[in-house]
Amino acid sequence: MKGRVWLARVGILLLVLPAMLSLASCRGTNLLSKQEEIQIGKEGSAAIEKEYKLDTNPQRVAMVQEIGQRVLEGMRQVEGKRAPDFPFTFKVLDTKEVNAVSLPGGPVYVFRGLMEQTGDDRDMLAAVIAHEVAHIVARHAAKQISSSILADLAISLGTRGSAQKAASIATSLVMLQYSRDDEYDADRRGIHYTHAAGYDPEGLVRFFEKLRTLEKGEMKGLLANLRTHPLTENRIARAKKLIAELPDRQSPSAAPGQ
Repeated sequence: MKGRVWLARVGILLLVLPAMLSLASCRGTNLLSKQEEIQIGKEGSAAIEKEYKLDTNPQRVAMVQEIGQRVLEGMRQVEGKRAPDFPFTFKVLDTKEVNAVSLPGGPVYVFRGLMEQTGDDRDMLAAVIAHEVAHIVARHAAKQISSSILADLAISLGTRGSAQKAASIATSLVMLQYSRDDEYDADRRGIHYTHAAGYDPEGLVRFFEKLRTLEKGEMKGLLANLRTHPLTENRIARAKKLIAELPDRQSPSAAPGQ
């Protein structure tokens, strides 16, 4: 009986696929429910943690989780009732690549190489994490999936199909390239989340400047997979303008409520 129901569901999907493709061609359309995003995120996390070793260094793990939770509090202050109830997680991957990755539905990964570059600058790290949280909140990856993987919709949903195929699709999300507008949106949201969390949003500008320096040096090869739109002068200037417009900026790294 369950098999017949699933076949019927697939048949319906095939019938409505042309209309869905037309709908998805409209920029920014998201056809996935939040629960489907969460499932895809779980599949993606499983795939990532098979390919990369998790960093167990207690100091780095604690730092990322502490900053992640504070950024979430800032996000909830900014978004209010619009804040999603995704099961956010914050983990460190033990690799020298300078990278950070977010998946639909809540998972955020920071690479050890990125933490080594941010060093003791917690504001810089917070800005990076806030940027990744912003991509999840705005559901940027889900919109990309809706417009580019509809041919494999039944698998992409993560609710049916083989685990192997689902993991394969989820792994491809790690390399997903966001549009310029999505990156600008994540910059804007991330700046506000960082500020609301009590961190200095100038950390984002310092991170951008750090990346530009690394791109010109021997570290360039380790930036190959960094999922961020090219760092144009316009993007950096835009971030500075957004930061300057923030009302009543808190002291850098001051704990919320202090």
